[in-house]
Amino acid sequence: MYRKAFNPLSLWQFDNLSSYREIAHYVSGKEGGVSENNTLNLSYKTADKPENVKANRSRIGASLGINSDKLIFPEQTHSINIKIVTTSTRVEELSDTDALITNERGICISVLSADCVPILLYDPVRKAVGAVHSGWRGTVGRLLERTILAMSDNFGTSPSDLIVAIGPSICPQVYEVGEEVINAVMNAFHNTVGILLPSEKSGKAYFNLWEANTRLSLHTGVQANHIEVAGLCTYTNCDEFFSARKVKNQQGRFAAGIMIKAS
Repeated sequence: MYRKAFNPLSLWQFDNLSSYREIAHYVSGKEGGVSENNTLNLSYKTADKPENVKANRSRIGASLGINSDKLIFPEQTHSINIKIVTTSTRVEELSDTDALITNERGICISVLSADCVPILLYDPVRKAVGAVHSGWRGTVGRLLERTILAMSDNFGTSPSDLIVAIGPSICPQVYEVGEEVINAVMNAFHNTVGILLPSEKSGKAYFNLWEANTRLSLHTGVQANHIEVAGLCTYTNCDEFFSARKVKNQQGRFAAGIMIKAS
């Protein structure tokens, strides 16, 4: 993953997606917006002023060369719900949704994050894309796997063709979880070695969201060399990305999005 200068923003991009000229994608950072301390908050579900969020989203759109109304965000609830987006999709249809897929051109499907894992998908054969928001609930609910299967069912995607980009999120070195999450992980994954890491605290463990979602990809048939993990920790790089855990949720959200270009 690398940072690239656009106009007016500097955005993050994945190496494995950047070679495909027919798509555009992005991961936003924390800086470059009009919110408090010149931050680029993209969520209306924060204490930020709505006009600031609108202006920040317009900056993303301008950097991608599209109108901000082509940036489509679901109303995320840490669910395992997936929606297909078309040009006629209304915002209210995307409530209680944490993954979007489309095969239509000119629609930039995006998800918000501030420690959870944003994941972008591209099928270069069937020309379809996906955007997934996967925190611990989405991960143990195998949302990424479900999204890949939804692309297969609706667009004819073969998982072996799919390009998977796992974005910045809280890293396993600091993501300590308790018994509820540990039990959920153990129920969701047959082998938790490398997914649950030991902690010195009783009843605690460290959860490797990157490894868990990599395994979900592989389980569906995605090729290992088609998976890129950004490896950037939002918690330890809170100057670059919003981190809910770092500031006890009193902050904004960054985003990751992908689209098939209109032309």
